[in-house]
Amino acid sequence: MLSFFYVANTLLANETDKLFQSDKIINMVLRADFSSIQNDRAENPQYHDGELIYYTQGGELIKLSVEVMARGNFRRNPVNCSFPPLFIDFKKSEVINTLFDNQDKLKLVTPCQYEEDLFDEYIIYKMYNQVTDQSIRVRLVKIIYFDTGSGKEVFEKYSFFIEDKEHVAERIGAFETNKFVTPFDLNLESFKRMSVFQYIIGNKDWFITSRHNIVIMQPADTSREPFAVPFDFDFSAFVNAYYAKPKILSEKLPDDRREYKGLCYTADEFNDIFEFYRGLRPVFESIINNMELISKNKRKQMIKYIDYFYTVIESSKLIKREFLDVCETKKDYNILT
Repeated sequence: MLSFFYVANTLLANETDKLFQSDKIINMVLRADFSSIQNDRAENPQYHDGELIYYTQGGELIKLSVEVMARGNFRRNPVNCSFPPLFIDFKKSEVINTLFDNQDKLKLVTPCQYEEDLFDEYIIYKMYNQVTDQSIRVRLVKIIYFDTGSGKEVFEKYSFFIEDKEHVAERIGAFETNKFVTPFDLNLESFKRMSVFQYIIGNKDWFITSRHNIVIMQPADTSREPFAVPFDFDFSAFVNAYYAKPKILSEKLPDDRREYKGLCYTADEFNDIFEFYRGLRPVFESIINNMELISKNKRKQMIKYIDYFYTVIESSKLIKREFLDVCETKKDYNILT
C-alpha cells in the first residue's frame, strides 16, 4: 500500500514557486514508461507521457499530467548512471493552486547509482543558499517511480527538484545573458564568494567563459555588473561520487579537486572573504548535521572536509600556497592591463 507524506500547507498564497518555500520532504509517485525512457538516452531524447501524484496535508489527492524526459550530459549516459536525471514538463492549466503552481518545466535530480551522492549534492545547494540569494533553490522529494511499460515499480528513492533558472532570475531581479564575459567582467564580491565556495567544496568542474556549470545573470539595472550562478556540484570532492575520481574523503587531505580557480585579490580582500566564511562555518555544519538521511560517520567526514579550508585560512603559508600562488590574473585571460 502506498504511503505519502502530507505536505505542509503553510505557504503564502501570493508567493510564486511554492515548491521551494519549504524544506519538508514530499512523498510522491511518478508514473511513466520508464522502460522506454531508459532506452531513450541517446543524443536527442524525447518526452514521454507521465503522471505525478501526491496528497496535500488536507488529504486531497493531486494528480498532474506531466511529460518526462531523460536529460543531462554525463549522467544521461547509461555507462555512467543506471538511472538518468529527468525533465518534468507540467501543464500550466493543471498546476494552478497546487504545490507546482507557476511551474512549467523542472529539472529533477535522481540517484545516479547511490542516494548518498544525491544527498551530498543537495546539501551543497542548501549551503550555497546561505552564501547568497544569487543561488538556485532545491526541494527534496521521495518518489515511487512506477514503470507503466512493465506495470511494475522501478524503485522508491529520494530525488530533488531544481529551481528553474528563469525563476531564479525573476526572484533576484535579473535576467540570463549570453554575452561573453570573463571573471573580470563580473561583480567583484559575488565572484569572490562563489569561487572561494567552490574551493571549500573541492569543485573545479566549472568555467566562466564557456558557461560550464555556470549561468551568467545580468541585474535588471544594467549599469550593475553581471554575476555567476553555479550549479551541478556532483564532481566536487565534497560529494565524492563514485565516478569522480579520486576517492578522497577517507584519505589524507587535500586532494587534487580542491583548487582555487578565482582571481587574485589584495590581502585585505582575501581577509574579508575569509572572515565572511568564518561566520558561515556553524551554519554549514548545522546544515550537514541536520541531514539525518546521511550516516553520522559520513556527516563527520563531510565536516572534516570543509574544515580543511578553515585550517588553511589560519596559516599565512597555506594561504599563499592555496590561493596567492594559483590565483588568476588578467594575463591568464589575455587581457591587457
